[in-house]
Amino acid sequence: MNPKANPAGPGLVDRLEVLLRRLLRRPPSDWAGPDASRSEPLGDVRFEPASPFEVVWLPAGGNRGAAAAERADGLARAGHRTYRVVPELAASGPPYSIRERRRNQFDVALRGAEVGPAFASLEALSRDAGFGAAAMVVEDARWDALAERLSRERGWARLDAALESPATDARALEESLAGAFPLVSVVVVTFENRELNRLCLESLLGRTEWPNLEAIFVDNGSTDGTRGLLEEAARRDGRVTLLALDRNRGFPAACNAGLARARGRYLVVLNNDTVVTRGWLSALVRHLSENPALGLVGPVTNAIANEARVETGYRRLADLSRWAADWTREHDGETFEIATLAFFCAAMRREVFESVGPLDERFGIGMFEDGDYCRRVRAAGLEIRCARDAFVHHWQMASFRRMSREAYLALYEENRRLFEEKWGQVSV
Repeated sequence: MNPKANPAGPGLVDRLEVLLRRLLRRPPSDWAGPDASRSEPLGDVRFEPASPFEVVWLPAGGNRGAAAAERADGLARAGHRTYRVVPELAASGPPYSIRERRRNQFDVALRGAEVGPAFASLEALSRDAGFGAAAMVVEDARWDALAERLSRERGWARLDAALESPATDARALEESLAGAFPLVSVVVVTFENRELNRLCLESLLGRTEWPNLEAIFVDNGSTDGTRGLLEEAARRDGRVTLLALDRNRGFPAACNAGLARARGRYLVVLNNDTVVTRGWLSALVRHLSENPALGLVGPVTNAIANEARVETGYRRLADLSRWAADWTREHDGETFEIATLAFFCAAMRREVFESVGPLDERFGIGMFEDGDYCRRVRAAGLEIRCARDAFVHHWQMASFRRMSREAYLALYEENRRLFEEKWGQVSV
């Protein structure tokens, strides 16, 4: 594959026109995702906190191995699922053998001591158990090659710990493990739609198990209570930052303002009309970590006008988590090339953003800025892929459906003109 071939991506304008024609046959109040869950009363939807991250313990032997078991107990009591690799269990036949010691704590025997079989065993365990963000505690140098591969190919965080004293505080260890994950910055632009903003906020904080996260909300001058909602969230949760703009500067400019504030190694643009599911961010980071040629990656979803849309098996948001967990487990590790990655959710490494640059603000309120960015990423020789093992619910066009048909059509035509002025005529 030549990553520089056809950098525009085939059919961008045509797909937008199909979506536009469908929307213009419906009232603006209905311009959202086609799923039945949209009829659910939003005020009745709440999100339970996601379970914390998983911890795989690669211990030393002897007395230090016993000390490792004690610390694993402490992490398990804090809610983390812990998996301690032990030699006692027979591991012939299946990829691994597992024994539950107590709630949230398991002993695991791997199929082999060499890196390849041990990696395959832990990969199977991760898939079967539905791992999200995962950390490993490495207590002996004999695990180094395995740990390096798990870090590179699965995106697992690594903590080297020679825990000499059984009195080591579990809370301090938990904080050290969280700090071993690279910082991820998620930028969310809001404008009105307070209830959708609440759903996005609560799902982002409650269902994102990635422990080293900053959520930057850029409010484009909302007047419907969104500003107060975000101010309270920033006071309550140290992961949240509010950047309050005095007027609607449009999606590209607001994104750029948030990205300029972001400190993370990985950067994510997330629409405010989304609901995330456990493991969404871990999967995207994993693919970026594993593939240095990957410039942009995004999830599959229920509602979008391209190949990222998949048929879903839930009809209410209350059923979303269970369905998404089964879907992502079934499609673990799967990605596919996509012509245009819609920026309802798009992730990149910081160096990609610094190389390609900010979103083009000439697109004003928004539309075509994501297609433009995809062209620029491909022109830099990088790939754009969609991950089947990450799922994000999308209401679709929540802000644009507040516009009249005439205003939407005028915006579409103007931004199409700007896009083609910049890149030339685009067709199938």
